[in-house]
Amino acid sequence: MTTMTSRRESQLEDGVKLNACQYCFLTLFCPTCQQTHPLAECAILQDIAADDKIMVNLRRRTGKSSTISFTKLPRGEHFSLSSIKDWYDYYTGLSDMGGFRSKMNRDLKYLSNDPKEREFIEYIRCGTNTTTIQLTLIAALEAITSKLSTRSSINLHIIGAAGAEFASIPAFEELLHLLPSLKALRLSFVGLNVIVDSTNDTETQNPHILQCCNRCTEMGRTISITTWRGPYHAYADTEHYRTPDLAAAFHSGFSVDKQADWYPTIKYLAQAPHPTLFTAARYFEIRGKLRVWKDLGGKFVKNAEINKWKGMSSSLVVCGDKPNEVFYQNHWWYIVKQR
Repeated sequence: MTTMTSRRESQLEDGVKLNACQYCFLTLFCPTCQQTHPLAECAILQDIAADDKIMVNLRRRTGKSSTISFTKLPRGEHFSLSSIKDWYDYYTGLSDMGGFRSKMNRDLKYLSNDPKEREFIEYIRCGTNTTTIQLTLIAALEAITSKLSTRSSINLHIIGAAGAEFASIPAFEELLHLLPSLKALRLSFVGLNVIVDSTNDTETQNPHILQCCNRCTEMGRTISITTWRGPYHAYADTEHYRTPDLAAAFHSGFSVDKQADWYPTIKYLAQAPHPTLFTAARYFEIRGKLRVWKDLGGKFVKNAEINKWKGMSSSLVVCGDKPNEVFYQNHWWYIVKQR
């Protein structure tokens, strides 16, 4: 559990213990120090503690540390994500959970005392940490495509795909459910940590067809997934490569701790024949990336900004730029392409 202290317990006199804040339980005080801290700081830490508790309870109930919650049935009409404000509008308006409108606030926190309803609302709040990937992709497609509502096929490349992206695979059906004209979604997962067929060290280019809901299946709608293990710039030189409508790298970290591994791919993407979406946890990472793109001559389709489709569960930044700095899944985003 994270603590905010000026001294470690080992630095105190023998037998002296630190006192925890009675509201957030994450801030610890020396017995001789003031026993309060700023209300805004405490509120942030209370949110973090509450989300941690949701995750612990989820694992106890299900054995899992993540959930997936998205629209159960395809919509008959297209509504852009840019036309709604936040996750609350998504769940109570675009999605099919309008019945819970009065049960939760705009932060997806329960208002009801019913244990089952509370559990369900915690479930969908936690689910935003997974489906942030799909809604961020749809928002990016809206930003780069003038006639998204009429597209019958979309080709997406997920760069640096790893555990989070693979865990979210079932939620890619949300693109079919929110884009009524879409008939075929083609996904390519590319990266050094991609899971591939054990008989082939590099590629699995035979598409895996995702099982969709009965309604989508009856309508002949499909989602296919191929995988390729290796850096994206190398994949672009293979016979399997097809120019995507959009490529995306979620929390790549290329400007922070993986610069050498990522630089050849970044250099390629600066001149690639398609736009690329990037996300990051902190603006510190974004700031470093902006300098790299400027040097390589990339052009920004969307400038760096806070992503309204970030995951809702907050976490404390380890060694952040400022005290009690908070981050979310896909907190910041931007889109880049060749000039």
